Amino acid sequence: MPVDESSPAGKTVCVTGAGGYIASWIVKSLLERGYTVKGTVRNPDDPKNTHLRELEGAKERLILCKADLQDYEALKAAISGCDGVFHTASPVTDDPEQMVEPAVNGAKFVINAAAETQVKRVVITSSIGAVYMDPNRDPDAVVDETCWSDLEFCKNTKVN
Repeated sequence: MPVDESSPAGKTVCVTGAGGYIASWIVKSLLERGYTVKGTVRNPDDPKNTHLRELEGAKERLILCKADLQDYEALKAAISGCDGVFHTASPVTDDPEQMVEPAVNGAKFVINAAAETQVKRVVITSSIGAVYMDPNRDPDAVVDETCWSDLEFCKNTKVN
């Protein structure tokens, strides 16, 4: 009997920043579909991750891995053995100087670790904030990967 390559049985996926809002929903959806999930969090024992442990299927198929976006080896260990990665983690701060560079470096670390461990697919998430803030864009324009928020507008209006 041929193996169904699209079946989640036996497949493992990493979700970075697993305790975050979007990531939590991704973890929930993956567990419901039968995937094993390796979720990266700053501290697996932190009570704020309780909601993840209470998800259906979590006892059997959720592994919380201690990993920081700036720790390449920890990310690589979490990603190792996975079929795919959902990269949702991002630093959160009001200071753009402390957010942009660590976010970019973290994304590079995830991509490099995925390549090094032969992960098949990587999905990188973002927010509407990355594309929405452009006062010169036609409100009816289609927004795609070529559209970005106007950085000067965001700085001048103190939009975070």
